[in-house]
Amino acid sequence: MASLAQDQTVGDQVIVLLKRGQSREDIEAGLITQGHDERFVKELVKEAKKNYETRRRAQGMMLIVCGAIVCFTSFLLTVTSAFSFSNLPWVLYGLTSAGILLAFAGFTKIF
Repeated sequence: MASLAQDQTVGDQVIVLLKRGQSREDIEAGLITQGHDERFVKELVKEAKKNYETRRRAQGMMLIVCGAIVCFTSFLLTVTSAFSFSNLPWVLYGLTSAGILLAFAGFTKIF
């Protein structure tokens, strides 16, 4: 906790520590040793964790939607044969794979 900048608010410090992967108990213990009230620390960490998880879920949903759009575009280009048959495998396999990867990246952020 000492490596964080001193001009950050306590809430910002909690968010940074959550992004670094520290556990909730470690963050609470560090803030209590800094002299903050235990009840305040527990509520702050709870709200910061909720905010952090909400942001991650929103990012995950955006990735899933982008993946679905890419997959649907691949489907439309394949069905309408907008490209010559020499480009069809690139559209069919390349764009579909990219869309699936985006969707699964979104799932990893959500779950």
